[in-house]
Amino acid sequence: MKVIVDRAEWKRERKVVLSLPQTTWPHLRFFAETIGPRPVGSAPYYRAADYIRREFHEAGLRIEELQYECVDWQHGSTLLECSGEPLTAVANAFSPACNVTAPTVGLCTLAELETADLKGKIALFYGDLSATPLIPLNCNVYNAERDQRINRLLAEKQPTALIAINLNVPAVDSIIEDADLEIASATAPAEVGLHLLAHVGESVHLKIDARRTPARATTIVGRKDGPSPARVSLMAHFDTKVSTPGATDNGGGVATLLTLVDLLSREAFPFGLEFIAFGDEEYYAYSDGLYVENYGDEMKEILAAINMDGVGQRLGTNTITLMTASEQFRQLLDGILVAYPGVTWTDPWPQSNHATFAWRGVPSIALSSKGVANVHHQPWDESKWLDEGKLSEVLGLIVDIIGKLRDKSASWTRGS
Repeated sequence: MKVIVDRAEWKRERKVVLSLPQTTWPHLRFFAETIGPRPVGSAPYYRAADYIRREFHEAGLRIEELQYECVDWQHGSTLLECSGEPLTAVANAFSPACNVTAPTVGLCTLAELETADLKGKIALFYGDLSATPLIPLNCNVYNAERDQRINRLLAEKQPTALIAINLNVPAVDSIIEDADLEIASATAPAEVGLHLLAHVGESVHLKIDARRTPARATTIVGRKDGPSPARVSLMAHFDTKVSTPGATDNGGGVATLLTLVDLLSREAFPFGLEFIAFGDEEYYAYSDGLYVENYGDEMKEILAAINMDGVGQRLGTNTITLMTASEQFRQLLDGILVAYPGVTWTDPWPQSNHATFAWRGVPSIALSSKGVANVHHQPWDESKWLDEGKLSEVLGLIVDIIGKLRDKSASWTRGS
């Protein structure tokens, strides 16, 4: 298939670009519908990795893999009782099994956690402590001092168990997701939080049936070498949270990546192309560190890193942000976006794989979409929330960007 890099030519061939989701959609349906939830280390996860590996191989890419030992978490059931009354709760991803009864201690702020005596108690997080998911202590993509401090305090104070209240009605998805945390924990909805706070200090019973088994995480790197060391890196993650089919996060992104593999891998460029299917963005993100460890010396040759995470929401708007780049690169993107009035700029955000590149001086583009709230990470994150035209928009935009980089250097995109 022809790579369209000139704007006038792109307009003449627009029907070709708009037909690309005919290739993309089967990829999306395979990940979101045929496989469904694919948390790192699980059997569906390995099936997804096999699919990507095969697509890379058929495109003639040189394949390398980054692997490490991880945990496959399998959950049976969760029981939460207060005064004999059963309450709704869901075990947090990677929680150890437990069967405990202990009084609760309500904790709203970091300051309250710092002074609390949690020995023999069940910590009840609400307010500031459960307003957002707690970033795992060893997360390699991004972290925050607040989250690291909370994790260190939990390890120090060792509560018998932990219950976090999800403040986003009616969500119950995990507030804590950390395979390195050896404290049994669960998340309860806001309504249950009201009940628990009304009985704070009383004993509650928490039983979690779950097990951790050794597994292996893999990130698949497919490379098409060019005539120079320079390259453009394209990426998307294919893993999901434990209970979501992950259509918007990130079936659409990895399906777009695979379409770009087919579209670009047989074309001649003055630089190389690198396609990265990250396999552990949702939980561990250790692969980002492995990438830096293995390829860090080569990152100075990357003209641009382009990440697709959450693109193409049917009821939403595709967004673009740029990090760690020259002003002339920003102006080049502004010029390209004139032909994409449906794409809007958004503020830089670090919560995905592009941050690993941006923080090491690589000009980094993150493509996503903003639309229906509370779809990502939910059991209802299905293919219906994505739109073929909006995925086509992302594909056309990326092809245009790569075309405009043909005569550019890493020093030009970085402004150094």
